[in-house]
Amino acid sequence: MADKIDLPVDAFEPLDKNNAIDNEKIAAPSLTFVQDAWRRLKKNKGAFISLWVLVAIFILAFGSPILAPHSATEQNVEYTNLPPKIPGVPIDGLNGKLKTSSGSWYDAYEQNSIPKDKYFILGTDVFGRDLLSRIMYGTKISLIVALVAALVDLGVGVAYGILSGWRGGRVDTVMQRIIEIISSVPNLVVIVLMLLVFKPGLTSIILAIAVTGWTTMARLVRAQTLKLKDQEYILAARTLGESPVKIAVKHLLPNLSSVIIIQTMFTIPSAIFFEAFLSFIGIGISAPQASLGSLLNDGQKNFQFLPYQMWYPAIVLCIIMVAFNLLGDGLRDAFDPKTKE
Repeated sequence: MADKIDLPVDAFEPLDKNNAIDNEKIAAPSLTFVQDAWRRLKKNKGAFISLWVLVAIFILAFGSPILAPHSATEQNVEYTNLPPKIPGVPIDGLNGKLKTSSGSWYDAYEQNSIPKDKYFILGTDVFGRDLLSRIMYGTKISLIVALVAALVDLGVGVAYGILSGWRGGRVDTVMQRIIEIISSVPNLVVIVLMLLVFKPGLTSIILAIAVTGWTTMARLVRAQTLKLKDQEYILAARTLGESPVKIAVKHLLPNLSSVIIIQTMFTIPSAIFFEAFLSFIGIGISAPQASLGSLLNDGQKNFQFLPYQMWYPAIVLCIIMVAFNLLGDGLRDAFDPKTKE
């Protein structure tokens, strides 16, 4: 005969209220789609650091009227081609010294009788303008072009793609043929045609991007719309009599948000590079305005003797391009449901 097992008196008693609540607690808090994407983005160290680097660049660029140490357009022949000088830094090349062809260093500030309390952190250009201030203003112009490209993508590309995918049939065929015609014309040809009507500058660049830059976004959104419009919740909304506009706003856009955000993040660096290329070859931003491309164009003229005039704008441009691409990769992983752990 089995041994008798002694059970406690309260073995079959119901748990008290506090214990019952503790046992029913969910281990992890519920997260919305955006909260989950933000959590996953923070785990990507490269993308998260790039995000804050871009935040700092935006603050410095758009705060340049207040934060810039000097005027970006004021010329002073007394300060022509001065090298970088950071007070308290004894490193040659950052302490106001230049290197001669023989390899020796000399103090350019002392040779030009510059007051001791006057210095330029990144040096000056051929017209005596502060290079740091011009880089800050130039970055602002480049970012404005990028933001306009993003707005065109969001306004034109998303609406065009949703309409094409939703209507389908003959309307979709005609709209896609229009995109193919626009995409077949190179951006450089469009900007040259713009120069026949407008002067070289920000307006021509923005119009060239507005004409040709939205086609990639429209194609991606159209492809996703074709997949989504046959889903059960879309069919249910149509059965209940909801209008196409309401379906697009309430059902399509939230499900297209990941594609839209990711493509926007890749559009911005492309627009920055396009503007820099146009300014570098002399058909972009014109003097006295500055952009990263025009600063590179000015710096390469004296690169052999004053390399810092080209290096610093190039470094800023590289940082922006790399940061946007890393952030775009991070957002793609964060918003893609297939990569969930």
